[in-house]
Parts: sequence; C-alpha cells; structure tokens
Amino acid sequence: MNKFFNSFIQSHQTLAITADQQHISFAAFWQDVSQQAQLISLRPESIWALWQQDSYEFLVLLFAALQAKKRVLLPPHRVAQLEQNLAAQNIYFLSRQTSTEVTPSFALDFSDQFIDQAQIVFYTSGSTGEPKHIQRTLLQLFNEVKGLNQTFSLPEAVIALATVSHQHIYGLLFKVLWPLLTGRSFYSPQLAFPEDVIGIQRHFAEQGLVNYVISSPALLKRWTLDLELVNSLAVFSSGGKLEKGVRPLLNQSITEIFGSSETGGIAYRTEDESAWQAFADVKVEIQQQCLKVQTEHAFSTDWIETGDLAEWHDVTDLASGFKLLGRADRLIKLEEKRLSLDAIEQTIQTLAEIKQCHALLIEQEQRQFLACIVVLHDAAHQHLQQIGKQAFVSGLKQQLHGQLENIATPRLWRFLTELPQNSQSKLDKQYLKSLFQPMLEPVILSRSQVDECRQLKLEFTPELLCFKGHFPNQPIYPGVGQIGFIQTFAKHIWADLDWCNGYEQLKFQHLIRPYHVIELKLTRKQHKVSFQLSDAEQTLASGRLLFALKDLDRETI
Repeated sequence: MNKFFNSFIQSHQTLAITADQQHISFAAFWQDVSQQAQLISLRPESIWALWQQDSYEFLVLLFAALQAKKRVLLPPHRVAQLEQNLAAQNIYFLSRQTSTEVTPSFALDFSDQFIDQAQIVFYTSGSTGEPKHIQRTLLQLFNEVKGLNQTFSLPEAVIALATVSHQHIYGLLFKVLWPLLTGRSFYSPQLAFPEDVIGIQRHFAEQGLVNYVISSPALLKRWTLDLELVNSLAVFSSGGKLEKGVRPLLNQSITEIFGSSETGGIAYRTEDESAWQAFADVKVEIQQQCLKVQTEHAFSTDWIETGDLAEWHDVTDLASGFKLLGRADRLIKLEEKRLSLDAIEQTIQTLAEIKQCHALLIEQEQRQFLACIVVLHDAAHQHLQQIGKQAFVSGLKQQLHGQLENIATPRLWRFLTELPQNSQSKLDKQYLKSLFQPMLEPVILSRSQVDECRQLKLEFTPELLCFKGHFPNQPIYPGVGQIGFIQTFAKHIWADLDWCNGYEQLKFQHLIRPYHVIELKLTRKQHKVSFQLSDAEQTLASGRLLFALKDLDRETI
C-alpha cells in the first residue's frame, strides 16, 4: 500500500460530516468510491468535468473517476458557456452514477504508479485574464499535503470548515485532501457567511470538537468584532492580499497563504507587513528581484520562475524570509514610458478618500489608456454622489499632481463599493476591463450559491446605458432593463435555457438608482426561474420568467 494511503483506508474514524450531521467514516468513503468507480469505468468517456457544490460528493466522484483511469477537469464554476464549450469537445459534467444491476467489487488501486499517473486539470487565469489549464498529478498534490502537515501543527482530531470552494486548488488541498491523508475530518457544505462559520463552530463546540477555518480575503473583510470564533485552532486565507485592518476583527491569528495553481503553496505569514516564510518543502531563490521556487509538489521539480518580484527581508539571514514587490507582468509600457501598475496603485491609495483600488491598461479604438477602479471610504463615496463624478475625479487628479507623472495618472475611472471578484475570490481581469466598455448590465461584485439558490451581488453604476434617458435629473433603472439582465444572468448559469417567452407575478415595488447595491436571488424549477431583487431594507422587484428550453445534443451525465 502506498505511503500516502495509510491505516485510514479501513478506519471507522469520521472523514466527512454532512449538512444533516451524518458522520461518514473513511471506510465508508472508500466503499462509496469503489462502487462509483465501477460504474464510471463502464463509461466510454476518457475525460470528465467535475463540479459539485458538496465537498463529500465531489471527493467521491473525484477519486472514483481517477480510480476508473479517467482524466478530470476542475472548472471553477458550472455556467452555460463553459458547459457548451466542453460539450463541443465531447466533455461532460460527471454526476453520481446509478444502476439497478449488481456489479462486481471494484479493486481500488493505491499503488505508486496510480498516484503518479492520475491527472487533475485546474482552470486558472493568467496575466491576460485568459483561462489556462494547469495539470497536476495526485503525487504532486499529496506531496503538498505532506508539506502542509510539516509546516502547520494541527492535532488529528480537528474539523476543517471552509468558506471557499474545493474546486480551486487552495480549497481542495486545505479542506478535503489534508483531512483525507492525515485522518482528520471536514464539514461538507461550503459556508457562505461569517455567521455560518460561527454557527457551526458553536454546534461542534457543544460536542467538544475543535476546528480550523479555510477562508479568503473577500469573506474575512466582512467580519465584525461581535463575531467570535469558537474552538478555532487556525484561520487560513488565500486568493488575494488580506486588507489592512482585517486581522484585528478576529479573535484568532490569520495565516495568509501565498502560492499559485502552477506552483502550489509557496509561503505563509501571520502579520500584514511581515516577511513571507517558505513552506517546509519549498526552496526559494531571488535573482534580479525575480522570485523562483523549487518543490516536489509543483507541476515541475525544476526551478520555476513565478512572475513575482521579491527581495530578501534580511540579506544576511535568508531564513528570515522574503517580501513581495508586486507582479512582473504589472510592469507596462505606455507611450514608450515604463510604468508599474503596483506603484501607481500604492500612490493612489495614499489619498485619504481611497480605501482600495486596481489600476489596469485597457485598449479603446486602437489606443491604450490607463484606467482605475476605486473603492472609496464611506464619506468620500457620499461626497462623490453629491458633487458628481467629473468634479470628484478632478479633485483626485489635483491631489495626485506632483505625486504621479501625467502619463501615470489614470484617464478613466470607475467607483464601486468593492472590487468585483469571481467564484474563487480573485479579481477577474477580463471582467474588470469590460467595465470600461459600454455597460449594458450592472456590475457583478460577487456570486455565491446557497443550496439551490444562486445569489449575485450587483452594483448599478451611473455609467449604465439604461440610466440614460430615465430620467435626466432623477435617473432610475427601468423595469424592462431589469428583466433584460436577469434573463442574461439566468441563461449564463443554466445551459439549457433558451429565449424568455413569458412572465408571471412581476412586481416592481421600489426604484433602483445609480450607485445602488442590490442582491439578486435566482431559483429554478423546470422552465421557470424565480427572481428577487432586494437591498438591505426591502424587496425592490420580484417575479418569475418562463423560458423555452434548448434541445441539447446530449444531456450531462
């Protein structure tokens, strides 16, 4: 038996705890894998896409497909366009297989050859925003789990709780593979809000159980001082830089994780401006400010150039760690002038009005422009609405005069209540660029799924075309425009929805104005999609859209 699959294979210890508090043992899990592997092995497809909301179901199907000698793709979401693109390549989404026939027992393979050859493909965004496929083997992922175990001292009797998806390598490693290989447990549902984390912690604390939390900057910044973690031994954060001021909100130290899908985890730190410490199984070099790493858990065992700029915290003591200086691909050339987008952001963020910002280079009509998406402090955001965008931007540029060269001062500006993030809590570069094109739909700040309900947090910026003409002095977002973007979002989520051919119980109860932040909830029953638009105070609109359904060439399995 392979060294990674030790005595836990036949263990009656708990591996997974479901939403209804069912405890599933390691032995029951592997029996489930064996049954599913037998059925999947009978399928002719050699490649499957896998997306499951529930972590236990995901883990069963992942190992069942790999045991059946299938290649597995892990997309970050399951939306219509991706589903159609994969179907065109004869790649379909895998779900639990059922059969009324009695099948022979499937012999699970735990050999070195199996874990070295089993392949998982992750989707990630490169510097251009175009999706890239990153191939990793089980051996590389298992080596990384070994490194996590060497770096962080957690007891065996601890439960993993996650607000991030297992579809991304960070959630996959920290939530499900780490417990699987070390005899720990995980709570299967993905938690959506800080209150959900506290609630399940209190439940487990009543049973004398401890936990660790796998989260992201997007959720941790929503924490408040009255939400106290219960029996939590560690809190991990990855997917982006943790904002200053977040750590004091939690009664537990936050361990930031730095890495990528290509390299896996590289380093960690527990304070905002402290140096990064490499994981136990990672070697680090810095040559001409370029960070290089070598580890057995990356896609290659050779030295890998990360694309990150760095410097040693103390050149006389390299063990003291390193500091990141930004991304090499964020050095741009504009009108023959070399500029650093990171340096531009740092300067803009020195202004008292600015809470957060993201600078980017966009192209319009064959010309390049420097643009900036800005999150303002509350008082500044109110001032913006009072005096208007043009006057507000003029004031910012006056403050930046002398701090930034004219060419380094953004020409185009967008003001939002938060930076939009994808389902992996990362900035979607292509989506951010689209915010400087003619805007037909409200900005999607974030998206989540709670049970069968899809939730989108939307912001209605004044640049939206639907505001023009409705009305000059008191712009409102018309009902027909609301129906339009709801149709678009629903069809983006569900691949088999075609054109909208009817409506039921439409109610437009309150107005939507510029800068309004609203939550859209979508639920589906057959060809009907129910929607509700609401803010913190009230429901603004609701109803049902009736869709014609496409005759897909082939149903997902």
